[in-house]
Amino acid sequence: MKQYQRAALALVVAKLEFGNTKSNIYDYNESLYPQISGNVNAQEAKLFDYQRSVIFEGRHTGREFNLYDYGHSEFISLKKKGIKKYEGYHYGNSSYFEITISGSTINFYDFSTAQYYRFS
Repeated sequence: MKQYQRAALALVVAKLEFGNTKSNIYDYNESLYPQISGNVNAQEAKLFDYQRSVIFEGRHTGREFNLYDYGHSEFISLKKKGIKKYEGYHYGNSSYFEITISGSTINFYDFSTAQYYRFS
């Protein structure tokens, strides 16, 4: 999974947990605020990545979000698994990920890299 996809997913989770008032996130691994914005609610997510000029969007099926990165033509699933915990699957590289929230920090574990990525 690409770092900007992780950032988009972290922003989706931040907006689901903290509301659309959360307009951006900080990527500690890249030491920057990704240029991604948009709206997320319980039914749909619609973000625009200004750096790549790409839409990242999807709908909630009742069980999970089915998201699509138009820049790479890749599907990504995202499912709430508990209080402040999400998991998903990246179909582009056939790998799982987990996202947990602690305070205002979003911890993203990518099984394909076996590494943590942190956002806030």
